[in-house]
Amino acid sequence: MSLVMANASPPPFPVVNRGPLEGVVVLDFTTQLSGPLATYLLAGLGATVIKIEEPKGDPVRGYAPFVDPEGLLTMWKEHADAMSLPILNRGRGKHSITLNLKTPEAREIYRKLASRADVVVENYAGGTADRIGIGYEATRAINPRIIYCSLSGFGADAMGNRKALDVVIQAMSGIAMASGIEDGPPVRVGMPIADTIAPLFAVMGISAALHRRHATGDGEYIDISMLGSLTALLAVEDWQAMEHVGTPTRTGNHLLRATPFGLFTCADGSIAIGAGARDPFCHALFRIMGRPEMSEDPRYATLPERCKRQHELNALVEAWCAGRAVDQVERELLEAGIPVAKVRTPAQAVQDPLVSQRREVVDVVHPDLGAVQGLKTIGLPVRFRRTEYGHGAAAPRLGEHNGAIYGDWLGLDDSILAAWKAAGVL
Repeated sequence: MSLVMANASPPPFPVVNRGPLEGVVVLDFTTQLSGPLATYLLAGLGATVIKIEEPKGDPVRGYAPFVDPEGLLTMWKEHADAMSLPILNRGRGKHSITLNLKTPEAREIYRKLASRADVVVENYAGGTADRIGIGYEATRAINPRIIYCSLSGFGADAMGNRKALDVVIQAMSGIAMASGIEDGPPVRVGMPIADTIAPLFAVMGISAALHRRHATGDGEYIDISMLGSLTALLAVEDWQAMEHVGTPTRTGNHLLRATPFGLFTCADGSIAIGAGARDPFCHALFRIMGRPEMSEDPRYATLPERCKRQHELNALVEAWCAGRAVDQVERELLEAGIPVAKVRTPAQAVQDPLVSQRREVVDVVHPDLGAVQGLKTIGLPVRFRRTEYGHGAAAPRLGEHNGAIYGDWLGLDDSILAAWKAAGVL
């Protein structure tokens, strides 16, 4: 069955995003977290993102917790129209269309989509995109200007079919052995750090490729691996050199080479103190602690000497904090200009008025109910002063934009769409 294309210019998209990438059309074949977060950021920067889902939907649509039609938060999907928080958060500003990529009609539909798109993002297992006919070479043959980005656990050229979950990448990257204490067990970072770092590099690569295309007219293939992204950031620290000179690389809540520096326990909570890196900060801390003579003592006056007595100094600061409230310690150190902050829970941190004011954290928005009271999620941690930016709509329901994209944008006849839906193509 042939596709009926409109001759006139395509109509505007129903979801309008604003930002420096406005007008860039992204085909989003991603699921789970890393890929959807990348395309969420692209939408926040103004791109038009078309999320292509299997007819049964992205598996994330079935992930807890859920917001039901009454606005109640539940751990189980007790109402058919309930929407998962993960999709509400990662699907914002996107269009949802359904397409069964296992059907023969899907390849023809993909050709039409790809011919009008600027960017394709996918995070399939290695070789899957090529096997179903939407890989880079097939797409480049359709549209030589396409920017094609693959996100995977180990890179597009990695051999084998090894599964990559965040905890696996944390283990392989070494980050699980970066935290914790010497001779202690590995420590999993309490957020999906590999899944959230890789999308940043994907957006960086896509933005650079779009800039290059503007100058040359050529498309590009971008290959992002979770393992490479996390290991590269880990390599910012001089782990090998520290091991070579015998300096401990796992020092728990303290950074020994900037003593005293780290997390300390107060009478009613914990606090972060960064006094050791600069002598004036440390001397001010000694004064507040009632030990001004330590600033003149050659054993503590300079950073190299303090580091030789790291355990002794950390114990002194710990003992001083133990008898004081967090607010008291924070107030005194702030007045002295010492870097300090109370340790907050994640739930407390996302309620900070500063990050809300800067739109770095925003309200969770339901397509029917509006803002969900008390729930915050990622905003766009990039601020522009002279450019309007941000998402145009809440997350879409599954296939919500089939008519707008297939009918209005691609110009397909309603009877064709109805037949395809009946046949399981859409």
